Amino acid sequence: MKYFETKNNTLIIGQVDILTLVKQYGTPLYVYDLEIIKQQYQALKTAIPESVNIFYAIKANPNPSICQFMHSLGMGAEVASAGELYVALKTGFAGKSIIYNGPGKTDEDIEYAIQNKVHIINIESLDELHRLNTIAEQQQRLVKICVRINPILSITQAKMQTGGGSQKLGVDEEQIETIIKTAVQLDWIRLLGIHIYIGSQILDEKLLLKSIENTLFIAKRLANEFDLPMRCINFGGGLGVPYEDSEPKFNVKQFGKGLAYVIEKVAQLFDLSKTQFILEPGRFLVSDAGIFLTKVINVKHSREKQYAIIDGGINHAFLPIRMNKKYATVIANKMDLPANHSITVGGPLCTSMDVFSNEVQLPEVEAGDIIGIFNSGAYGFSASLLYFLSAPMPAEVIIHNGKHFLARSRGKKEDFLLNTITNDNNYKDFI
Repeated sequence: MKYFETKNNTLIIGQVDILTLVKQYGTPLYVYDLEIIKQQYQALKTAIPESVNIFYAIKANPNPSICQFMHSLGMGAEVASAGELYVALKTGFAGKSIIYNGPGKTDEDIEYAIQNKVHIINIESLDELHRLNTIAEQQQRLVKICVRINPILSITQAKMQTGGGSQKLGVDEEQIETIIKTAVQLDWIRLLGIHIYIGSQILDEKLLLKSIENTLFIAKRLANEFDLPMRCINFGGGLGVPYEDSEPKFNVKQFGKGLAYVIEKVAQLFDLSKTQFILEPGRFLVSDAGIFLTKVINVKHSREKQYAIIDGGINHAFLPIRMNKKYATVIANKMDLPANHSITVGGPLCTSMDVFSNEVQLPEVEAGDIIGIFNSGAYGFSASLLYFLSAPMPAEVIIHNGKHFLARSRGKKEDFLLNTITNDNNYKDFI
């Protein structure tokens, strides 16, 4: 909420009041302020060493307008599917500024990545390495790779662990020698280095720095053991954002200082002068920039509790429910009124799962009020159950320098017949 203002009892987003947006675009509605993204990017870019490159994790918010803006700021792109690669290419990213991740790349995915000359493909198994080499040979193209390692070190404080313990992601650290020995012998593979991503939503910069230091020492050991120049060390993402008032803000300045220190310390032990360092932030860049707006359809009582039934549900904003977060929630047209009423906010879907907030404190809620859910810029639209119960998809709006435009049209009920076969002749053989 720190980036937003209030005027005449109404929430203001990027110099635009939400009633103007709701009147023009309707609800449910995602709104993203590009200026906030720019501030987050500049804060991170200023804090970290110049040798560290930022690649935007498109999975956080793949809206093409967002991706195009990220490209304009000078970032690379990290993708984890052929669809994300397609979006990256269509929004201005050249293959040389794209990294491809993911533990389940199909042959078709790999072919598409090689055809578009992506900068690095991070491989996650011995089988994938051999398939990559075979396809590269078929296309007569040398492919640059990093090996994603699942380290022995784990960070249990990460909200979602992607490294340490048993994982579907990466190659276990104790098995890495086999991968390295194989990779350096393959004709169509050029091994550049390693990739380690320990977990997401880390709020304590010291924990993330501990993982990065561990990554650097693993790189040092492998470089010495195999006489392998480390041309790329990818630290992954993990920079978190607070969702509750009680959670600390990620200290980006201290993170930058610590990152410079650990790189300099390890650089005294082996040559890192020609190494490209990579960070893959997503949530940190876009989460604060977004808000989800949804209208109250009606207010009802059930025994001891009061419910606000809204027009946006689990199919539009799944993550607040899935992650069990206490996302900051307001009545966007009653910002100056005291929040002294306890109410449960639930969506319109015919399932008891469709509940956002249990007994949140808000001003008195009435039909027609606009509920605003903050921290919705990351994993909102893209991480939701968009086809669940065949409810139309929400619209997305971009705000930039006080101006706003539609970045994704609202869905229609007819959308749910897209790509389906409805010809009655298809059923004749079953009658």
